[in-house]
Amino acid sequence: MVDENYKAKDSKFELNSNIDESKLTDDEKKMLSDLQAANSGETAKPPALAEVEMESKEIERETPSTTILESVPPGKIAENISAPFPLEPKISASPLEDPPQAQEKPPPPFPPPKEEEEEDVNEAANTGANLALENCPHCGWELSQPTIVEPTKDEKMGFLHSVLGQKPFTQQYALFGGQVTVRFRTLTTKEMDVIYNFVFKQRESGDISTIQDYWEKVNRFRLYLQLSHLSAKDGSFTHTLPDAYSRGTNSHGTEFWNFPAFDPELGYLAQIEEKILKDVLRTETIQRTISTYCSRFNRLVSKLEVMIDSPDFWNETEQQS
Repeated sequence: MVDENYKAKDSKFELNSNIDESKLTDDEKKMLSDLQAANSGETAKPPALAEVEMESKEIERETPSTTILESVPPGKIAENISAPFPLEPKISASPLEDPPQAQEKPPPPFPPPKEEEEEDVNEAANTGANLALENCPHCGWELSQPTIVEPTKDEKMGFLHSVLGQKPFTQQYALFGGQVTVRFRTLTTKEMDVIYNFVFKQRESGDISTIQDYWEKVNRFRLYLQLSHLSAKDGSFTHTLPDAYSRGTNSHGTEFWNFPAFDPELGYLAQIEEKILKDVLRTETIQRTISTYCSRFNRLVSKLEVMIDSPDFWNETEQQS
Protein backbone atom coordinates (compact mmCIF):
# COMPACT_ATOMS: atom_id res chain seq x y z
CA MET A 1 0.00 0.00 0.00
CA VAL A 2 1.40 3.40 -1.08
CA ASP A 3 0.45 6.51 0.89
CA GLU A 4 0.25 9.62 -1.34
CA ASN A 5 1.29 11.80 1.58
CA TYR A 6 4.63 10.04 1.84
CA LYS A 7 5.23 9.57 -1.90
CA ALA A 8 8.27 11.40 -3.18
CA LYS A 9 7.93 13.77 -6.11
CA ASP A 10 9.45 12.87 -9.49
CA SER A 11 12.84 14.41 -10.09
CA LYS A 12 15.13 14.47 -13.06
CA PHE A 13 18.15 12.27 -13.26
CA GLU A 14 21.48 13.99 -12.91
CA LEU A 15 23.97 12.53 -15.39
CA ASN A 16 27.68 13.09 -15.39
CA SER A 17 28.66 15.05 -18.49
CA ASN A 18 32.26 13.86 -18.39
CA ILE A 19 31.46 10.28 -19.43
CA ASP A 20 33.80 9.03 -22.16
CA GLU A 21 31.50 7.14 -24.53
CA SER A 22 34.44 5.69 -26.43
CA LYS A 23 35.17 3.40 -23.52
CA LEU A 24 31.58 2.10 -23.21
CA THR A 25 30.19 -1.05 -24.76
CA ASP A 26 27.24 -1.01 -27.08
CA ASP A 27 24.81 -1.96 -24.28
CA GLU A 28 26.21 0.69 -22.00
CA LYS A 29 25.93 3.29 -24.77
CA LYS A 30 22.27 2.36 -25.38
CA MET A 31 21.51 2.53 -21.65
CA LEU A 32 23.18 5.96 -21.43
CA SER A 33 21.10 7.30 -24.34
CA ASP A 34 17.87 6.01 -22.73
CA LEU A 35 18.70 7.71 -19.47
CA GLN A 36 19.48 11.01 -21.27
CA ALA A 37 16.18 10.86 -23.12
CA ALA A 38 14.24 10.09 -19.96
CA ASN A 39 15.92 12.93 -18.16
CA SER A 40 14.93 15.39 -20.93
CA GLY A 41 11.29 14.09 -21.02
CA GLU A 42 11.38 13.32 -24.68
CA THR A 43 10.94 9.54 -24.46
CA ALA A 44 9.39 7.03 -22.12
CA LYS A 45 11.12 6.02 -18.92
CA PRO A 46 13.24 2.90 -18.83
CA PRO A 47 11.28 -0.35 -18.67
CA ALA A 48 12.42 -1.10 -15.14
CA LEU A 49 11.12 2.21 -13.79
CA ALA A 50 7.87 1.92 -15.75
CA GLU A 51 7.10 -1.50 -14.28
CA VAL A 52 7.66 -0.25 -10.71
CA GLU A 53 5.23 2.66 -11.25
CA MET A 54 2.55 0.37 -12.76
CA GLU A 55 2.70 -2.04 -9.83
CA SER A 56 2.40 0.77 -7.29
CA LYS A 57 -0.68 2.19 -9.08
CA GLU A 58 -2.41 -1.21 -9.14
CA ILE A 59 -1.87 -1.56 -5.37
CA GLU A 60 -3.41 1.89 -4.82
CA ARG A 61 -6.53 0.92 -6.75
CA GLU A 62 -7.12 -2.33 -4.86
CA THR A 63 -6.73 -1.02 -1.30
CA PRO A 64 -7.72 2.42 -0.02
CA SER A 65 -4.85 4.33 1.46
CA THR A 66 -6.68 5.69 4.52
CA THR A 67 -9.13 4.43 7.16
CA ILE A 68 -12.46 6.32 7.51
CA LEU A 69 -14.12 6.41 10.94
CA GLU A 70 -17.81 7.40 11.21
CA SER A 71 -18.90 9.55 14.10
CA VAL A 72 -21.41 7.98 16.48
CA PRO A 73 -23.62 9.41 19.18
CA PRO A 74 -22.19 9.53 22.69
CA GLY A 75 -22.49 6.24 24.55
CA LYS A 76 -22.59 4.15 21.38
CA ILE A 77 -19.77 1.95 20.28
CA ALA A 78 -18.79 1.96 16.62
CA GLU A 79 -20.05 -1.14 14.86
CA ASN A 80 -18.29 -1.14 11.50
CA ILE A 81 -14.95 0.06 10.29
CA SER A 82 -14.65 0.88 6.63
CA ALA A 83 -11.10 -0.39 6.32
CA PRO A 84 -11.04 -4.15 5.89
CA PHE A 85 -8.91 -6.26 8.21
CA PRO A 86 -6.09 -8.11 6.55
CA LEU A 87 -7.00 -11.63 5.75
CA GLU A 88 -5.19 -14.38 7.63
CA PRO A 89 -3.04 -16.46 5.36
CA LYS A 90 -4.47 -19.83 4.63
CA ILE A 91 -2.41 -22.77 5.74
CA SER A 92 -2.41 -25.54 3.22
CA ALA A 93 -3.30 -28.87 4.72
CA SER A 94 -0.50 -31.35 4.59
CA PRO A 95 -0.78 -35.04 5.31
CA LEU A 96 -0.02 -35.87 8.90
CA GLU A 97 3.06 -37.88 9.48
CA ASP A 98 3.27 -40.62 12.04
CA PRO A 99 5.01 -39.40 15.18
CA PRO A 100 8.46 -40.83 15.59
CA GLN A 101 8.44 -43.94 17.69
CA ALA A 102 10.26 -43.80 20.97
CA GLN A 103 13.55 -45.53 20.77
CA GLU A 104 13.86 -48.55 22.96
CA LYS A 105 16.28 -48.15 25.83
CA PRO A 106 19.39 -50.23 25.41
CA PRO A 107 19.76 -53.06 27.91
CA PRO A 108 21.78 -52.16 30.99
CA PRO A 109 25.42 -53.14 30.74
CA PHE A 110 26.61 -56.15 32.63
CA PRO A 111 28.17 -55.27 35.98
CA PRO A 112 31.94 -55.49 36.01
CA PRO A 113 33.50 -58.38 37.90
CA LYS A 114 33.92 -57.72 41.60
CA GLU A 115 37.66 -58.03 41.61
CA GLU A 116 38.24 -55.01 43.84
CA GLU A 117 35.81 -56.26 46.51
CA GLU A 118 37.46 -59.64 46.53
CA GLU A 119 40.86 -57.98 46.86
CA ASP A 120 39.56 -55.89 49.78
CA VAL A 121 38.23 -59.00 51.51
CA ASN A 122 41.52 -60.78 51.00
CA GLU A 123 43.44 -57.78 52.33
CA ALA A 124 41.19 -57.63 55.42
CA ALA A 125 41.71 -61.35 55.98
CA ASN A 126 45.49 -61.00 55.60
CA THR A 127 45.66 -58.09 58.02
CA GLY A 128 43.50 -59.88 60.57
CA ALA A 129 41.07 -56.96 60.88
CA ASN A 130 37.97 -59.16 60.56
CA LEU A 131 39.55 -62.48 61.48
CA ALA A 132 37.09 -64.66 63.40
CA LEU A 133 38.26 -66.53 66.46
CA GLU A 134 38.73 -70.25 65.95
CA ASN A 135 39.39 -71.11 69.59
CA CYS A 136 38.31 -69.64 72.89
CA PRO A 137 41.20 -67.49 74.20
CA HIS A 138 40.47 -68.64 77.78
CA CYS A 139 39.99 -72.40 77.57
CA GLY A 140 41.15 -73.20 74.01
CA TRP A 141 37.79 -74.73 73.03
CA GLU A 142 37.22 -74.96 69.29
CA LEU A 143 34.40 -72.48 68.63
CA SER A 144 33.13 -74.40 65.60
CA GLN A 145 32.03 -77.24 67.91
CA PRO A 146 28.35 -77.35 68.93
CA THR A 147 27.32 -75.78 72.22
CA ILE A 148 27.90 -78.02 75.21
CA VAL A 149 24.85 -79.82 76.51
CA GLU A 150 23.12 -78.91 79.73
CA PRO A 151 25.13 -80.15 82.77
CA THR A 152 23.72 -83.22 84.47
CA LYS A 153 22.56 -83.36 88.07
CA ASP A 154 25.75 -85.20 89.15
CA GLU A 155 27.94 -82.57 87.47
CA LYS A 156 26.05 -79.77 89.21
CA MET A 157 26.33 -81.58 92.56
CA GLY A 158 30.09 -82.15 92.16
CA PHE A 159 30.64 -78.53 91.15
CA LEU A 160 28.60 -77.33 94.15
CA HIS A 161 30.67 -79.45 96.53
CA SER A 162 33.91 -78.02 95.11
CA VAL A 163 32.62 -74.48 95.57
CA LEU A 164 31.45 -75.04 99.13
CA GLY A 165 34.58 -77.02 100.08
CA GLN A 166 36.97 -74.55 98.41
CA LYS A 167 38.75 -77.34 96.54
CA PRO A 168 39.27 -78.20 92.84
CA PHE A 169 36.40 -79.63 90.81
CA THR A 170 37.16 -82.98 89.09
CA GLN A 171 35.44 -84.78 86.23
CA GLN A 172 36.12 -88.18 84.63
CA TYR A 173 35.49 -89.16 80.98
CA ALA A 174 35.42 -92.47 79.13
CA LEU A 175 37.19 -92.52 75.74
CA PHE A 176 37.18 -94.99 72.83
CA GLY A 177 34.02 -96.74 73.97
CA GLY A 178 35.12 -97.00 77.58
CA GLN A 179 38.54 -98.49 76.82
CA VAL A 180 40.40 -95.41 78.14
CA THR A 181 39.59 -93.31 81.21
CA VAL A 182 40.83 -89.77 81.80
CA ARG A 183 40.31 -87.42 84.75
CA PHE A 184 40.78 -83.65 84.91
CA ARG A 185 40.70 -81.09 87.69
CA THR A 186 40.43 -77.33 87.96
CA LEU A 187 43.43 -75.26 88.98
CA THR A 188 43.91 -72.83 91.81
CA THR A 189 44.64 -69.16 91.34
CA LYS A 190 48.25 -69.60 92.43
CA GLU A 191 48.76 -72.47 89.97
CA MET A 192 47.54 -70.21 87.14
CA ASP A 193 49.95 -67.51 88.33
CA VAL A 194 52.83 -70.01 88.07
CA ILE A 195 51.85 -70.76 84.45
CA TYR A 196 51.55 -67.10 83.39
CA ASN A 197 54.82 -66.20 85.12
CA PHE A 198 56.73 -69.00 83.36
CA VAL A 199 55.29 -68.25 79.90
CA PHE A 200 55.96 -64.53 80.31
CA LYS A 201 59.63 -65.25 81.08
CA GLN A 202 59.82 -67.41 77.94
CA ARG A 203 58.46 -64.51 75.95
CA GLU A 204 61.04 -62.14 77.43
CA SER A 205 63.87 -64.55 76.60
CA GLY A 206 62.70 -64.82 72.96
CA ASP A 207 61.53 -68.45 73.11
CA ILE A 208 57.99 -67.18 72.33
CA SER A 209 57.67 -64.58 69.58
CA THR A 210 53.94 -64.44 68.66
CA ILE A 211 50.70 -64.14 70.60
CA GLN A 212 49.53 -67.45 69.13
CA ASP A 213 52.56 -69.22 70.57
CA TYR A 214 51.94 -67.48 73.88
CA TRP A 215 48.40 -68.86 74.26
CA GLU A 216 49.44 -72.25 72.92
CA LYS A 217 51.99 -72.52 75.71
CA VAL A 218 49.48 -71.38 78.34
CA ASN A 219 46.94 -73.99 77.25
CA ARG A 220 49.54 -76.74 77.14
CA PHE A 221 50.76 -76.10 80.69
CA ARG A 222 47.16 -75.96 81.87
CA LEU A 223 46.62 -79.39 80.33
CA TYR A 224 49.73 -80.83 82.03
CA LEU A 225 48.56 -79.63 85.46
CA GLN A 226 44.84 -80.43 84.97
CA LEU A 227 45.51 -84.01 83.87
CA SER A 228 45.42 -86.16 87.04
CA HIS A 229 44.70 -89.68 85.72
CA LEU A 230 44.94 -91.63 82.45
CA SER A 231 44.53 -95.39 82.18
CA ALA A 232 43.51 -98.16 79.80
CA LYS A 233 40.86 -100.76 80.63
CA ASP A 234 43.09 -103.67 79.60
CA GLY A 235 45.86 -102.44 81.93
CA SER A 236 48.32 -101.63 79.15
CA PHE A 237 49.07 -98.28 80.80
CA THR A 238 48.08 -96.47 83.98
CA HIS A 239 49.26 -92.96 84.83
CA THR A 240 48.27 -91.40 88.13
CA LEU A 241 49.67 -87.88 88.30
CA PRO A 242 49.94 -85.44 91.24
CA ASP A 243 46.73 -83.52 91.92
CA ALA A 244 48.59 -80.33 92.87
CA TYR A 245 51.58 -78.37 91.60
CA SER A 246 53.00 -77.75 95.07
CA ARG A 247 51.81 -77.43 98.62
CA GLY A 248 52.22 -73.69 98.46
CA THR A 249 49.97 -73.33 95.40
CA ASN A 250 47.35 -75.95 96.41
CA SER A 251 47.11 -76.94 100.05
CA HIS A 252 44.21 -79.35 99.36
CA GLY A 253 46.37 -81.61 97.17
CA THR A 254 47.40 -85.08 98.25
CA GLU A 255 50.39 -85.49 95.91
CA PHE A 256 52.77 -82.82 94.56
CA TRP A 257 55.28 -82.59 91.76
CA ASN A 258 58.88 -83.01 92.92
CA PHE A 259 62.14 -82.93 90.94
CA PRO A 260 65.78 -82.90 92.07
CA ALA A 261 66.64 -79.66 90.28
CA PHE A 262 64.54 -76.69 91.32
CA ASP A 263 64.80 -73.06 90.21
CA PRO A 264 62.62 -70.72 92.31
CA GLU A 265 62.33 -68.28 89.36
CA LEU A 266 61.23 -70.90 86.78
CA GLY A 267 59.67 -73.63 88.95
CA TYR A 268 58.89 -77.17 87.77
CA LEU A 269 56.90 -76.50 84.59
CA ALA A 270 59.75 -77.32 82.19
CA GLN A 271 60.40 -80.65 84.00
CA ILE A 272 56.64 -81.42 84.14
CA GLU A 273 56.31 -80.84 80.38
CA GLU A 274 59.23 -83.17 79.66
CA LYS A 275 57.80 -85.86 81.98
CA ILE A 276 54.28 -85.70 80.41
CA LEU A 277 55.49 -85.79 76.79
CA LYS A 278 58.01 -88.59 77.49
CA ASP A 279 55.89 -90.99 79.58
CA VAL A 280 52.16 -90.05 79.32
CA LEU A 281 51.24 -88.26 76.04
CA ARG A 282 53.91 -89.83 73.87
CA THR A 283 52.04 -89.70 70.52
CA GLU A 284 50.38 -86.82 68.68
CA THR A 285 47.07 -88.73 68.55
CA ILE A 286 46.77 -89.21 72.28
CA GLN A 287 48.02 -85.64 72.86
CA ARG A 288 45.32 -84.17 70.59
CA THR A 289 42.59 -86.43 72.01
CA ILE A 290 43.35 -85.61 75.65
CA SER A 291 43.63 -81.90 74.77
CA THR A 292 40.16 -81.97 73.16
CA TYR A 293 38.57 -83.54 76.25
CA CYS A 294 40.39 -81.10 78.52
CA SER A 295 38.87 -78.23 76.51
CA ARG A 296 35.45 -79.85 76.88
CA PHE A 297 35.99 -80.05 80.64
CA ASN A 298 36.89 -76.35 80.80
CA ARG A 299 33.78 -75.51 78.79
CA LEU A 300 31.70 -77.45 81.31
CA VAL A 301 33.27 -75.50 84.17
CA SER A 302 32.55 -72.19 82.39
CA LYS A 303 28.92 -73.17 81.87
CA LEU A 304 28.53 -74.17 85.52
CA GLU A 305 30.08 -70.87 86.61
CA VAL A 306 27.56 -68.94 84.52
CA MET A 307 24.67 -70.94 86.02
CA ILE A 308 25.39 -69.78 89.57
CA ASP A 309 23.06 -66.83 88.92
CA SER A 310 20.18 -69.20 88.10
CA PRO A 311 17.56 -69.26 90.90
CA ASP A 312 16.87 -72.96 90.21
CA PHE A 313 20.50 -74.09 90.53
CA TRP A 314 20.17 -75.06 94.20
CA ASN A 315 16.75 -76.65 93.78
CA GLU A 316 17.96 -78.93 91.00
CA THR A 317 20.73 -80.31 93.27
CA GLU A 318 18.39 -81.23 96.11
CA GLN A 319 17.60 -84.90 96.71
CA GLN A 320 14.12 -85.93 95.63
CA SER A 321 12.01 -87.37 98.50
